[in-house]
Amino acid sequence: MPALQTADEIEAILARLHGRSIGALQVLGINSLKSVDPMPDALTGAVVISSQVSGRLLRLTTDGFEVNVDLQRTGRVVWLKVAKPYDMAAGTARPTVRLILEDGDGLDLTEPAKTKRITVRILRRAR
Repeated sequence: MPALQTADEIEAILARLHGRSIGALQVLGINSLKSVDPMPDALTGAVVISSQVSGRLLRLTTDGFEVNVDLQRTGRVVWLKVAKPYDMAAGTARPTVRLILEDGDGLDLTEPAKTKRITVRILRRAR
């Protein structure tokens, strides 16, 4: 199993999102989404303003929403040079969460276990 990512390593990956528009957020872990309003589709077109990492917790702030993620014990953030909607195919590992940017790259939140423990909460930002 790879070593846990440090907060600095995660923040360096998340910094690539700043100023960029979200194309889609796919929450693929069956029990991972812990909020129902707004749904992940609401993030389409939102621009990432900032990110914060504290231990295993990360927060993405957009122009209208806040996305809070708990990576739990073994979650990893993986940058994708080409991010497409996840398509179930034999032999491919399913990420727990996939964030696709409008310009085609993005990131996966992954974990090695079959039981997915990463959690995602999406909140509307107060205006």
